Amino acid sequence: MEQILQYAWKYRLFNQADLHTTDGKDFEIIDVGIHNTDGGPDFFNAKIKYNNTVWAGNVEIHSNSSDWYLHSHHKDKKYDSVILNVVLNHDGEIYRTNGDRINQFVIDVPDGIMNEYNFLTRESKNIIPCSVRLEEISPIYIEDWKTSLVAERLISKADYLRNLVDYYTGDWNKAFYVFLCRSFGTGINSDSFERMSRATPLNFLKRHIDSLLQTEAILLGQAGFLDEESDNSYYNVLKREYSILSAKFSLKPIEKSSWQFFRLRPTAFPYIRIAMLAALLHKNPDIFSYIIENNTLDKLTEIFRFDLNPYWERHYSFSDRESPYLLKPGKQTVNSIIINSIIPALFAYGEYYNKAEYKEAAFRLLEEIPFENNLYVRKFKETGIRISNAYDSQAVIQLFREYCQKKKCMFCRFAIKLIGKHSI
Repeated sequence: MEQILQYAWKYRLFNQADLHTTDGKDFEIIDVGIHNTDGGPDFFNAKIKYNNTVWAGNVEIHSNSSDWYLHSHHKDKKYDSVILNVVLNHDGEIYRTNGDRINQFVIDVPDGIMNEYNFLTRESKNIIPCSVRLEEISPIYIEDWKTSLVAERLISKADYLRNLVDYYTGDWNKAFYVFLCRSFGTGINSDSFERMSRATPLNFLKRHIDSLLQTEAILLGQAGFLDEESDNSYYNVLKREYSILSAKFSLKPIEKSSWQFFRLRPTAFPYIRIAMLAALLHKNPDIFSYIIENNTLDKLTEIFRFDLNPYWERHYSFSDRESPYLLKPGKQTVNSIIINSIIPALFAYGEYYNKAEYKEAAFRLLEEIPFENNLYVRKFKETGIRISNAYDSQAVIQLFREYCQKKKCMFCRFAIKLIGKHSI
């Protein structure tokens, strides 16, 4: 509820002809202030004129006056600078830490805006709350929001990679190795892939990267998958190799229990994904340098034309059951890894070194890759939104995960456009 009140205050969507505080004091809004989305009061540097005196300070927004105490603002000196508390319901007086009373104002938000907000955040049963209304928004406005969403998603992923670069003291190769491994987890196992890669230093892995068998053994062992007794002959070969290599490098595996298998397709099982990762790194030991020098889609797709160890061509675990079809990374898998690791890496590298060509390459690749086919993308397509490539699908994935799913409608341009139709 506070989100819609903040929106109404920010854009002055209320009657300003006869403003007075809850104790009858007339006032005038000179400046609503700067919206603060971090900790502290909701609006900084507001200016309110009481009689002939202009007060400069901050404005706080609450559904009820009593929320001042619920949020412990009466004990927090950061809120002593509040010169007006804007509320929907006045249910008591509020005070600063020194005991001074704070002026309050009951905001009267138009019914149309409140009804729209309630529908989007509470009443709509659709996973995309505004889906039945999106046809009311012009295509130009939709495309503009998609552009911002794609940039937002790339920046978020680039920030994640740059944090890894900082962790590895500027070593982009080590950072990208972890980032790449994470993308093999298809979401559900991404954290486990990252933990496995962090527990398996790249410099140790590279010392045996020329052997596909030993690369597999290290990664599968570090994943916790080589700690049992088995009659599987290939399993026992890997286990013997891992026993030697783990002792050599003093490696400790992560817990096997951290991996998820429920409802995964065979090609997404951690065993086969790790085997694919091993084959990829075996073929491309200096993969980060390669993508920086070769960032066309054809060249990047070439990275994934590798041969799996023959055992994994028909197995996705250490079970004796064979797959009825050859197991290899399909186009969708390859595109997903490029989208989630290589493209953000190019963007991050371009940002870090102020090289526009790498950021441009990231956007170009998104426009060349087919759109992802998942539930959220399909739902947005059903609303009539154009989804032509990965650029579009990344935009709506960002929209769903960061706005629709979190019910952050008042931060979404679609909802603001719809609600804005009811402005006074």
